[in-house]
Amino acid sequence: MAFKFRLQAVQKVHQYQRDEEKQSLAQLLQKQSEILEDITRQQNELARIKGERFQLLRSGNLQMGQLQHYSRFETRLEKKLHEMLEQQNQLQFQVEAQRNALIKSEQEVKKFEKLEEKQREIYRKAHSET
Repeated sequence: MAFKFRLQAVQKVHQYQRDEEKQSLAQLLQKQSEILEDITRQQNELARIKGERFQLLRSGNLQMGQLQHYSRFETRLEKKLHEMLEQQNQLQFQVEAQRNALIKSEQEVKKFEKLEEKQREIYRKAHSET
């Protein structure tokens, strides 16, 4: 008769949970990466617009309508950038919570793996003596 781990079904549930936690973390990290790329693009666009406005101011060819246009555009970009930074901060909290959940799931899986190994060793000793 071969060794059969009695808590194998529970172990599989914990492994499945761990895999789900990993998948969720991977999705959050992907989303975080995309947001960071968007933030960088937004910051570059804002810097470009400010540079254009500065060049026009230096040249003296800037009209009031153009100045208002640049000002409104900068305000919209800054607002969008601020929203993206807030979203990034919220996502960072989610990532940390997901990492903690993954750590706990991994610990549960390891507990069952150790328990299985101990029971397997006890089984081997009991059956090797007979």
